[in-house]
Amino acid sequence: MQDPLAPGTLQRALIDGLLTQTKEYALVALDAGGRVVAWCGAAETLLGHAAGEAIGRHVGELLFTPEDRAKGFHDHELEVARRDSRSEDDRWHLRKDGTRIWVTGSVDAIRDAQGQLIGFVKVMRDRSDLHTWTKGLEAERDRLQAAHQRTLQFLRTLGHEMRNPMAPLQNSAFILEKLHSDEKTRRVVDIIQSQVGALRRLAEDLMEVSRLEGGKVGLQLEPADLREVALGSVTALQPQARIKGVALECILPAGRLPVRIDADRFQQVLLNLVGNAIKYTPAGGSIWLKPTQEGDDVLLRVEDTGIGIDPQELPRIFDLFSREQAAQDIDPSGLGIGLAVVREVMQLHGGSVQARSAGRDKGSEFTVRLPLDPGEPQPPAQLPLP
Repeated sequence: MQDPLAPGTLQRALIDGLLTQTKEYALVALDAGGRVVAWCGAAETLLGHAAGEAIGRHVGELLFTPEDRAKGFHDHELEVARRDSRSEDDRWHLRKDGTRIWVTGSVDAIRDAQGQLIGFVKVMRDRSDLHTWTKGLEAERDRLQAAHQRTLQFLRTLGHEMRNPMAPLQNSAFILEKLHSDEKTRRVVDIIQSQVGALRRLAEDLMEVSRLEGGKVGLQLEPADLREVALGSVTALQPQARIKGVALECILPAGRLPVRIDADRFQQVLLNLVGNAIKYTPAGGSIWLKPTQEGDDVLLRVEDTGIGIDPQELPRIFDLFSREQAAQDIDPSGLGIGLAVVREVMQLHGGSVQARSAGRDKGSEFTVRLPLDPGEPQPPAQLPLP
């Protein structure tokens, strides 16, 4: 069995092994002026120069690209290390044959016992593969962003085009209703008006989501009590809930819940969330709106006993055109726009929206979160002692 080396001998052996055996890291020692005095590790493999060709040459002339030399980056790298003891850079370097490699690494300033600078150690690693991969991701990101902008433009155009035939259809239904008063005609007119209304809402949603995601919507923020806003939504949608046969209830706390909202935009959020709860809750089910406060946030939870959401779909539930299969079965005509509008409106308000569900047929919970209005004085956490 080989005798263990003394600590000092082992340390030197390990350092010598690193300098001569590493296949990934180029280790280059420089004097205080930036000239190569040692060419170790994988320096020859990575950069192509033998030690005899590299020693004595300035690191800028040896490794840096012409454009980086023109900008003074070879001197800047050493100056940063001189002042701050260490410099880290990712940049192109030149090999002996003129090809370029993407190098990640660092330069450390080395000082003697009196603190005087005696040189630098530059450590480099070839990460051209990582650079290529990153650039590929950036190109894919740019492509997706361009495709997304084209989609928004298409939605905006489609929304406009859908609105054009609605007025003639609405007028035709009105004329038909006036010319014929029999029951069959009335049913036909009701169907036409209902479908025109559905098309109008769809067109408005298409245009709205394109404006929101395109950043073309400004908010008119005003103080409001979230309790009153929630109660107003319940009042507006109560007839729809009765027709469906579901119980719709608002459970209000005693104290005010001050927020700053754009009333019209926030109404969109609640109409979407509560409207969906009514649509996807079977007759005999229940829906609750529960405003509350948590720390510096004001919350409104919309809970139902409806069809629930597949947990695998929850991460995508607010994406544009995303629809859970059970929801498609109930309403095949939906496009998955409403929840995307909700997310964008909440982000504009500086808030957020979250969805939770235990799974199919186990109901769902949507929580909108807004910052507490700091402009309204708050009651003390507890009464002062007498």
